[in-house]
Amino acid sequence: MTNRAATEPPPPRILIVDDEAANLTALRVTLGHQGYETEGFTDPTAALAALKQGGFDLLLTDLRMPDMGGVELLQRAQALDPNLVGVIMTGEGSIASAVEAMKTGALDYILKPLKLGAILPVLSRALTMRTLRLENAALERSVRERTAEREKALREVENQTTERLRAEQAMMQIQKMEALGQLTGGVAHDFNNLLMAIDGALHLLDKRLEPDHVGRKYIEGAREATRRGARVTNQLLAFSRTQRIELQPIDACAALREAAPIIAHALGPTISLRLDFAPGEIWTKTHRDQLELAVVNLAVNARDAMPDGGEVVLGVAPGDGPAAVIWLRDDGCGMTPETATRALEPFFTTKERGKGTGLGLTQVYGFAHQCKGEVSIESAPGAGATVRIVLPRIEAPAAEVKERPADISVARGGRVDPGRIKVLVVDDDDAVRQVLVDGLRVEGFDVIEAAGGVDGLAALQSRSPDALVVDFAMPGMNGAEVGGRARALRPGLPIVFCSGYSDTAQLEKVEGAVLLRKPVSIGVLGRAVMDLVAAQTV
Repeated sequence: MTNRAATEPPPPRILIVDDEAANLTALRVTLGHQGYETEGFTDPTAALAALKQGGFDLLLTDLRMPDMGGVELLQRAQALDPNLVGVIMTGEGSIASAVEAMKTGALDYILKPLKLGAILPVLSRALTMRTLRLENAALERSVRERTAEREKALREVENQTTERLRAEQAMMQIQKMEALGQLTGGVAHDFNNLLMAIDGALHLLDKRLEPDHVGRKYIEGAREATRRGARVTNQLLAFSRTQRIELQPIDACAALREAAPIIAHALGPTISLRLDFAPGEIWTKTHRDQLELAVVNLAVNARDAMPDGGEVVLGVAPGDGPAAVIWLRDDGCGMTPETATRALEPFFTTKERGKGTGLGLTQVYGFAHQCKGEVSIESAPGAGATVRIVLPRIEAPAAEVKERPADISVARGGRVDPGRIKVLVVDDDDAVRQVLVDGLRVEGFDVIEAAGGVDGLAALQSRSPDALVVDFAMPGMNGAEVGGRARALRPGLPIVFCSGYSDTAQLEKVEGAVLLRKPVSIGVLGRAVMDLVAAQTV
């Protein structure tokens, strides 16, 4: 027993800083049971004094503390020990605080209230990174200590060190982008629910006003603002890679040649657009609208870097792989290596306040990865910038002749009376559910409601609705489970899914259901319900 204990490595030492003593004590006890050695402080200044003594592997700190925030504490701690890894705890759940913390060098973040299943994987990754950093530091010291007689060996080790550092940086960048992607996807979902509630309330208000009422123009202005907000969430979802887009074979040359007038308009009158397309066709599997939006975002970014005007070149060329390479080059002010590295992050911008959202290149990044492609930026201060989107290239598809389906409104012999349709609305968000219920009632539907999956299935059995409208992301039982069980109880039941998330692959298992992305207008929802019900009568 003694010999084995002597050879075992010491447990990792974690310094925990939280101004709430109860949280600190509970966390130390929990991690102690997991084999970690911990030391805790409620005072960040005292924690820094302990850090100066050394011996810690990881700093786990709260983000918001009265005397010194977690961001400042982490910066000071890493000045004392550059190899120290930091993890931020935050109860805010906001993208701004998490992004701010990760910008300062935090490896990851944990949302409060803390759960053991969420804490342990983060600590494991962080300690693995600590080990890599220490190994790299030791390797660099070894290289520096080599003698001149072993110069050749020294160069080889330096090359290995460089590659290892590059791999570490790449891994850290991937982890950071994935964490930001998950966070932005959740924020977009919440934002879509807010927009849904606002737009639905405006729709109901609009229905109550006379046609010539002066308030209608203000309502329309507010609804246009919700539509702009929806476009922002689409960009967030594109970055998080949860926005499911249907990929189709597209000739990139033809698509962008047709989009050239729109791109030129985005550049403005002082910047000329020159096309440099390879001869022939270059096919790739992508989404035409998202491709055009990505190039327009690149054009807008180039325009802002060229206040005195100039020329932008848009090119399409074959690449290795095989690949389709879409690139845009400007002769603007260019970027530093640091800026180019961070340019794809959401909300990162070098523009003046109010002149950019920091989401343009984010959309480009998310779009490319959804198409199984990559984005690269080549730039230097004063030398302009070239952004390349590299997508998998495919063979030109064979021409298809598809039979046009009969129009459903004709096939069913006229629209269904909504007053004869009983709709069950299931959504856990009270505000969203209220506008859906009230909106459908204003449209003439007979509506019943439920705040969750269990209550919804009970209402399905007791009230016998003609159609089901259900949210996807709900606690306990999500929309896919509700839809699947509903179909088991009522085969062929018309189902409309509404979701602020876009990662909804589970919904595809519910055959014949319709998916509408939040925020969805009441009119669109009502037509979807009537079309599904009417299709059963054909």
